[in-house]
Amino acid sequence: MSKVSSITVTCNRPLNYGAVLQTYGLNKALTQMGVDAKVLDYYPEYYKKTSNSLIKRIVHLFLRIPDKIKGKKVFGDFLTNYVPMTKKMYHSVQEIKVDVPVADVYIAGSDQIWNCKNLPNGLDDTFFLTFVPKGAKKISYAASLAMPEIPSNQVDRYRNLVGAFNAVSVRETSGAKLLEDIGINNVQVVMDPVFLLTAKEWDEVASASSFIPHERYILVYGYNKQKNVYHYARRLAKKLGIKVYAVGVSIEDYLLDVDRFFWNATPNTFVKLIKNADAVVTNSFHGTVFSIVYNVPLHFFKVGTTANSRMIDLLKELELSDRWIKDENTLLSNSMSYSEANVCLNKLRARSLDFLRREVIK
Repeated sequence: MSKVSSITVTCNRPLNYGAVLQTYGLNKALTQMGVDAKVLDYYPEYYKKTSNSLIKRIVHLFLRIPDKIKGKKVFGDFLTNYVPMTKKMYHSVQEIKVDVPVADVYIAGSDQIWNCKNLPNGLDDTFFLTFVPKGAKKISYAASLAMPEIPSNQVDRYRNLVGAFNAVSVRETSGAKLLEDIGINNVQVVMDPVFLLTAKEWDEVASASSFIPHERYILVYGYNKQKNVYHYARRLAKKLGIKVYAVGVSIEDYLLDVDRFFWNATPNTFVKLIKNADAVVTNSFHGTVFSIVYNVPLHFFKVGTTANSRMIDLLKELELSDRWIKDENTLLSNSMSYSEANVCLNKLRARSLDFLRREVIK
């Protein structure tokens, strides 16, 4: 009997750790189920756009040249070595329709593929699998809307496009409610693909890193350059008597108040840095996720003046809401138990894997 084949469409080409590691996580889980799983190599044209102003584009280009050169190699090499992808790279839904890769099941997800408020992804029909041949099965796995509401001018479009799926699963409870409110039934809530693999399975990725920890440290992984995240980490490190490390993709971050900065480290090193940290201070979704996977003491910062729904949903679901820093002037205890969270996580992981088996294999 031949294997079931699948093609996953996700955010696999952004230069960030969460994107490539969740891509790996889902594909690895499918492969372990016996699926001939591949990822659509998709690099949409809008990823290349930075600003409508020519001057701003030129300035941005020169400032980010080192980041882009190293980032494309680091993340590109990881995808090449760890994630089976289509031989062809596609740049638009029109291009895919001309040469659709063949599969038994097409999967949309994970990550913020259905966010049309803060990202262009939700405006891109590729992430709604409109290129899939008539009669072929299409499902979503842990698709994230990551927005407070579906814009009124997008409601009919979302209803029609998502309604055409054979099975729908999303990453957040808030996202499920948004879809149910516009008439999409039987929406399942499943875990981010990173959670599909255990810490032991992620060790296979971490073990390929050349990083060798020789001192205790707090790891900071943040975005939007929230200085209060780094100030908090420094105070925590002083209390614990250890160093502050940071990892990121912007060369400008060398200016941050840290003892060691890992610029565009490999995804393998990213995972290993979290695994070996005494604590993680982060405002990132996947920084939070990997801290939970490895049971590393977590100090989660809200983004700006509001907390991102996808992060709060996750912390609530795993009974870790007390790890959300509500007063940055007060340090959370670095002594915490993951016992209840691990029980919840194991149940949710099993439910998520069951969804994949049921919808992809059976």
